[in-house]
Amino acid sequence: MRRVLLGAWLLAMTASAAPPDAGVPPESLRSVVDSLAREAARLSPGTDLALAVTDLRTGESASFSGATPHISASSAKVFWVAAALKQRDLKQVAPLAEKVFRTSDNEASGELIDLVGGPDAINVYLQGLGMKNTALTKWNYGGQRWATNSPKVMQNDNYFCADDAVSFLARLDTKALLKPGPTARLLKWMELTPRQGCGGWLGTRLPARARASLQHKGGWLPPGCCSDDARYNVLNEIGLVTLPDGGRYAVAILASRGPDWPKQAFVVERASCVLYRHLAKDAALDCGEALAKAGGPAPVVLDAGAPAPDYDC
Repeated sequence: MRRVLLGAWLLAMTASAAPPDAGVPPESLRSVVDSLAREAARLSPGTDLALAVTDLRTGESASFSGATPHISASSAKVFWVAAALKQRDLKQVAPLAEKVFRTSDNEASGELIDLVGGPDAINVYLQGLGMKNTALTKWNYGGQRWATNSPKVMQNDNYFCADDAVSFLARLDTKALLKPGPTARLLKWMELTPRQGCGGWLGTRLPARARASLQHKGGWLPPGCCSDDARYNVLNEIGLVTLPDGGRYAVAILASRGPDWPKQAFVVERASCVLYRHLAKDAALDCGEALAKAGGPAPVVLDAGAPAPDYDC
């Protein structure tokens, strides 16, 4: 009887000494991405979201609508710079690339396309990388340029998908796209972009250290910019983020068609932060919890006849 009681006591002590989450599997990257997709539908109704992420330390990947084509806006310029670096001397590319990443210069982007050999040559490069849901269809800044080999999945718009973007970034980071010198320069140029706010949504809610080292390219076609807000209102972010342990991850967050631009921007900023919090195991990081619980930014209400806000950078 004493042995039975002793055994029961030891079992009870072992159970009480175990951590509260013993036996509970850690949250997967897949579940985080799925949760962000559900939250986006609540926070920004009407927004089309695509999200993809790869932990470059482990290879763990997850995506939501990752293969769905989205209008690429200026985020695709990082692909065009890489194509130019693949074919041309660094000295020819550098003056144009710096303008592309500092101010998202459209004319400089056109000159880069010309350096590669035009839109058709860009698409050959992209297809060679296996980027099946990405294409340059036209670019008419500084001259008319139309591709003859674009599948035109999105009519006359340039497009990409989140999975293609993350695959590209992962290979860039491992120097599988370019030689070490051009790789280093391209990654450095990707630090010339805004760190937060307009054009820097990926870094807005990240810790200061991660924000400072962020390598990314935003792309945006805000309300009023184009022919149809129900088709555009594009807000994209693709980039490489460094974690506290020195590891990195590649991420693409693509949002479009949202009728409320500040809410759509909040979805992108918060998703970036929540992914970082998960991968950095930084449970204390505030990713706008109170604002998310309240439904995101308050709707923009304009007085009768008042002009719409200018959301272009």
